[in-house]
Amino acid sequence: MLYPIREELIKIQQKGLLTIPKQLREELGFIEGDFARVKEEKGRLVIEPVRTLSYQVRSYSDSDLKEFFDFDKKESNELKKKGLF
Repeated sequence: MLYPIREELIKIQQKGLLTIPKQLREELGFIEGDFARVKEEKGRLVIEPVRTLSYQVRSYSDSDLKEFFDFDKKESNELKKKGLF
């Protein structure tokens, strides 16, 4: 899908601060207080809104992960023996 190129001239302020014009912020879903991803891509600065989950994500301990991978390996081997994997 081709998108029309929109261009605005902005001034980079102290400490690298810049303001994304309101119309672009609204159209592209940038919301005050949210996060944005900034990356260099082929000599250009790309800024993308980042979607975050509205709930806390569980973190797993090393022993939780080991238990999961051991279980997965066991189940995979059983499925292979039955010709299902």
